[in-house]
Amino acid sequence: MDLYLVSRRRAWLSEEELAAFSECAPAVLDTFGGTVRWVRSYVFAEADGTFSADCLYEATSAERLEEYAEAMLLPADAIRRVHATAAA
Repeated sequence: MDLYLVSRRRAWLSEEELAAFSECAPAVLDTFGGTVRWVRSYVFAEADGTFSADCLYEATSAERLEEYAEAMLLPADAIRRVHATAAA
């Protein structure tokens, strides 16, 4: 599987929506039969009170991540395959 970064801009209108997503995401991921695996997310509070995130996944394809975003009713503003990683 390849590593992907998914950008989600203003995906949640409130902390309650973000919490609800966090609760149901594992069950939805299970339905993808191991073709999508969540690694980590970085969540940002926007000035207008919404929340955005950059999420790191392992997946068999970008299309599979699009399917996951649709299943979660979330935006996937950009899906980029990670070419390389570096550590400080």
